[in-house]
Amino acid sequence: MPSATSDAGRIRGRGIKRERESLNSLPSDNEVTSETNQITSRASSTDHSLASATDTPGMAPPLSYRLGRSDARKSLLTFTTPLYATHFSGTSTPSERTEDNEPLLRELRRIPNMPPPTIAPQEEGSFFQESFKDIARRLKAFNDALGELQQLGVSHDVQLPELVLVGDQSAGKSSLMSGLAQLDLPRSEGTCTRCPLHISVSMNPQWSCRVGLRKEYTYSPPSDRDILESDVTAKDPFFPWRQKPSTEIMEFKAMKDNSEIEEVLRWAQIAILNDDKNPALFVPGSGSIASSTPIHLEAERTLAKFSPNVVALEIKGPDLPNLSFYDMPGIFQNPADAKDDYLVSVVTNLSKAYIQHPSAIIMCSMPMNSDAENSCTFGLTRKLGASNRTIGVLTKADLLAPQGACEQWLSIMKGEAHKTGLGYFITSRPQGKTLEELDKWEEAIFVEHGVDMWPGDFYQFSHRCGVEKLKTFLSEKLAESFASSLPTIKKKVTSRLQKVDKELTSLPDLPDNIQLEVESSLMQFTESCRQGIDELIRSGGALPEAFRDCLLHIKPKFILKDKSDIPVVEISDDESDAPPPVAATPKRRQGASSITPSSKRARLLDQSNGVPNGHVPGLKHEETASPSVNGAAPRPRKALLAQPFTEYSSLGSSFRTLAQVRAEILGKSQAGTPHVIGPEVYQDMAVESVKVWQQPMERFLLATMEQLHGKLEEKLMLSLDRLRKRLIYRETARNLKCFLKEQLKKTQEMADLVFKHETRKLITFQDEILVFLRDKEERELRWFRHHMRFQARFPDLARRPGNWAGMNEDEKERETRDQEKEKDKYKLGTDAFAREITVISYIRGYYRLAALRFVDRMAQLTLCEMLPEIRMRLDFELRTRLGIVDGNAAAAYQCLMEEDTATAAKREALKAQRQRFVRALDTIQALERNPGLDESFYATTSSVSLPFFTRDRERDVVMEDSQTTSEQASDQA
Repeated sequence: MPSATSDAGRIRGRGIKRERESLNSLPSDNEVTSETNQITSRASSTDHSLASATDTPGMAPPLSYRLGRSDARKSLLTFTTPLYATHFSGTSTPSERTEDNEPLLRELRRIPNMPPPTIAPQEEGSFFQESFKDIARRLKAFNDALGELQQLGVSHDVQLPELVLVGDQSAGKSSLMSGLAQLDLPRSEGTCTRCPLHISVSMNPQWSCRVGLRKEYTYSPPSDRDILESDVTAKDPFFPWRQKPSTEIMEFKAMKDNSEIEEVLRWAQIAILNDDKNPALFVPGSGSIASSTPIHLEAERTLAKFSPNVVALEIKGPDLPNLSFYDMPGIFQNPADAKDDYLVSVVTNLSKAYIQHPSAIIMCSMPMNSDAENSCTFGLTRKLGASNRTIGVLTKADLLAPQGACEQWLSIMKGEAHKTGLGYFITSRPQGKTLEELDKWEEAIFVEHGVDMWPGDFYQFSHRCGVEKLKTFLSEKLAESFASSLPTIKKKVTSRLQKVDKELTSLPDLPDNIQLEVESSLMQFTESCRQGIDELIRSGGALPEAFRDCLLHIKPKFILKDKSDIPVVEISDDESDAPPPVAATPKRRQGASSITPSSKRARLLDQSNGVPNGHVPGLKHEETASPSVNGAAPRPRKALLAQPFTEYSSLGSSFRTLAQVRAEILGKSQAGTPHVIGPEVYQDMAVESVKVWQQPMERFLLATMEQLHGKLEEKLMLSLDRLRKRLIYRETARNLKCFLKEQLKKTQEMADLVFKHETRKLITFQDEILVFLRDKEERELRWFRHHMRFQARFPDLARRPGNWAGMNEDEKERETRDQEKEKDKYKLGTDAFAREITVISYIRGYYRLAALRFVDRMAQLTLCEMLPEIRMRLDFELRTRLGIVDGNAAAAYQCLMEEDTATAAKREALKAQRQRFVRALDTIQALERNPGLDESFYATTSSVSLPFFTRDRERDVVMEDSQTTSEQASDQA
């Protein structure tokens, strides 16, 4: 059975032979791709997958990593010299194809010290150099486009591929970042690690650099206490930073000298951390704070210690890599001050937020001078399910402990421990060296192996050692991800652009003819207001009617029950057995003293001559049927008045008792004029009864104005709806309200004058109406008074009185006759308060007359005075108050078409968003118009998930592995 080695050799040999045939026939790029794919397919069956050969630890790396692109080209030419010499010299190639591998292996065997063959430079360039230049152009185009989209802030709306550098504090992130950006960036502790830093580096003939700020959060700490760990929650992960409605992007400073970068970045971070101050204050060279305060002092007294807002650094220049990535603050566990314990969660959540982006490629740095098990960040990537898109970067290789500490790192590089989907790289960036010195240092330690401290066990991973190898890998991975997602990104950007355009449509800019717009809008509004007022005058009787019902309901209510109505039993020593003059009451009222049976006579005494003072407890109003003495069912609840007068339902209650009316009559009578009631009694009680009108009157006027204001506001919304965001809408509404308020005040003053007249004196010349109303009231009062007397005397015989107001005339006549019969039958006699009932009847009759008169007057003030005047003056008042009737009308028109601050800010924000999306779409479309990026390329990257350079890299791998196999076969032979 053949060994695996011999099988591999035969397979490699067939691959080389196929390559020779391809080269002899000068295939196109597509043909080379097809051939390479076939080779890849065949090689996969031998457990030597070409796709994994570049990434799997232990496999031979591609030439592009071991030797660099130019060296790879030279090696390939050396290995294929006979083939190329045959073709370019014009010598015919063998027409027969043989399966014998031995001559082919001997032909490709490396010969020591053999000089390279002579090949025309232009011919070499025509086959290789242009291919690599095309790859570089494509790589630069994609990374430039991605960096521009990220700088535009589109990543907040559309998920973009991104590189994210995370790690624990002191994990060598700053040194790694400087190496990736190929710049001398700040590397001191605490610098550029207190907020995310977005670095975009690209190749360009002219050097340029600018720093910007992207503020998505605002700092809002509690004013009355310290920040607690419990404040940082899943809903509020960056407390006390709160997300703003929209992202604010601002330019900080543009530079022409790269020596300024470190200082500008440090001041930009200070500006981000001082969210309460204008960032312009911290710009070096122009800001007042940056010019007057040492940077180390300002860095110690920032408002916040960490921020989720981003400092963006964009650098373009010759010999720079095409790369864009985020550098996150290092994760830590134990802050120096216990008050800052909450920052542990804030910084961790910040890394979490970026790691969780599904399109992010994570670079997780771990220092080789500490135990890999201690890396908090690596555990975080694994916990968040991001391991498959994580690249491990082992930093500080120069600090690796001598002997004995290599096993865990070798296991990691071999993929046996702490596995990541994209493998590991090793870097060494000692402090105190320049970029050029660091590049030479890494070449010495990783390529030339000229540093004794670097163990030989790591030589097998040289293709994954050094920042240069890492940059190439990252740039390719990022471009691959961006290329495959470009159609989706374009679709999302287009969708967001359409949405922004739709929102901007609802916030139009100023019209061309401002005066015409204002005049036509106001004319339409005032005309619709006139129509609305006319409708209100025609159908405005509901409110005056409710006001009338209110005043009639709150008429003075007298208590028509007196304690003298209840019979009193007097115990006498006379033992006469004579019966009482009236039938004995079977039961006494609940609460009355019980009488012990005896031979003593009980004599009923009428105490009608008593004049009690004040309100008698237990006495009821005449409108309500009183409960029986023995405690009948509770009376039904009174019906409340309709809105807006419900709150006045209890006015007028308990106006006077019968005893109080009697006392007032006696108190105001003149000596020597018995049975004569003085006019002051009527005057004072009548005036007092109408004083309760003031509150209902004010409510009536206010309700009328509210009704009018509501109707006119509806007209305003309809007439000026398209200008609702403009100042004219707000100013018209404000001036309308002021005008109506003035008219209401004027009407209230006139109403107060009418009310003053009503409460000054009892006066009327409507004799017949007054007599009619007085008699009507007296008839009802005497009917109710009879019920009170009869119920007090004979509680068991008394029946509940009906509703007098609800009876028709026949029923009222029948009630009157029945009462006369009861009066004669039970010998009730004359009512002791007959005179008081007469006075009460007059007061209530006059009240009804005055109330109806007052309601009519108030209706006249509103419907005949206030509303017509508003209708007539509204147009003139609005124009005058808006300032469009004098010589400054042009300026007023311009001012009225301004909009409120919030709307203007929203429009500007939408315009800024639109500009970003338009530029983003232009960038994508420009990338699509690139002649080197045709549709077949996108189809390949999307379906195969291989980068555009994979075809060339696979070709390198095939040739390289073939050469390696040939050497192995030779050694074995």
